[in-house]
Formats: sequence, C-alpha cells, structure tokens
Amino acid sequence: MKKALILAAAAVLVLSCAACGPGNVPVSGTESAASSAASSAASSQAASYTASVDPAKYTDNLKGLGNYMNACGYIEGSGVQLEYQMIGAKGGFRYTKTVNKKETITIELYEFDAANPSTTAKKVLDEVKSTGSFTLFEKKISACLSDNGKYMMVYKDTLSDSDSVALQKAATEKFKAFQS
Repeated sequence: MKKALILAAAAVLVLSCAACGPGNVPVSGTESAASSAASSAASSQAASYTASVDPAKYTDNLKGLGNYMNACGYIEGSGVQLEYQMIGAKGGFRYTKTVNKKETITIELYEFDAANPSTTAKKVLDEVKSTGSFTLFEKKISACLSDNGKYMMVYKDTLSDSDSVALQKAATEKFKAFQS
C-alpha cells in the first residue's frame, strides 16, 4: 500500500514538473509594440519587488520563509504542500503567482534539517551545492540554497525575457538572505 501511494505521489510530481516549460519565448524580431509596453510594465513591476523587508522579523522556519517571500511580493497565498519527503526535506510548499496577466512564477520552498540531514537530503543538498540543480526521476531541476543551507528554492517562470531574469535574480537574492 505504501509503495502504491509513493508511486502515485511520484507520478503526480513528475507530471507537475513536466508541465512547467519555458513558456512563450518570443522569436527574435517579432516583438510588437504591445509586447514592448508589457515589457515596460514588467520592469516597473520588478522594481516594486525591491522594497525593503527585514528578514530578521520573520520566524526561522518554512512558514516564516513563506511569509517573508510573500511580504517581498514574490509569492501569494499559503501555498500547496508538496511531497517533500521524496527529497529528504522537513517540509515543502509550492506557490504560484501571475504577473501582468501573462507571466506565471512558480516558487517551491523546502526546509531541511541542516544539523542532521537524512541520506536523501544530504545527496540533494550536495548536488545543489555543486551543480545548482538536483536530479529527481532522471530530470534535472534547477535550485538554489539559502546562505544558511537550511532552505532550498526551485524557481520557475513561464517567460525568459530580461525582466523575468531580473525578477528571478532579485527573488533569489532575497531568498538567500533569509536568516543567514
């Protein structure tokens, strides 16, 4: 029974990861004026994320990290709990946010027992430290660790333009600084 449940959870995870592709990537030279205007709006949206939020005001746990990233404007809501045990984490949530009605950001946040990681957790954490990704069901998943090594973030974006890349960079900097 346990094996069947684990296999079902694994299948759901694989399908949810497989559904996340690069999104609408514009072909060079085909960007319209409307698209340029949307890009300008995205730039101003990205600037609004840089508001100063003190990470020290949030509890040093997964819920505190979620509240902090929400206050920074990168996620919304309470998130969906993930099958975090598969990677040896103590907890994990996925958050989805739509930006400018055409861009969807998905952020997965995980907490690990940094003092006493399981064998699975140690393998995942070591892989992320050395390559910036980990392998799950033969699929490489890009991830980053917080400066204190206790948290991991998986960031996915449906767009890959310069504004989206800048937004991911800013979110990563805020994430890494949490409780460091």
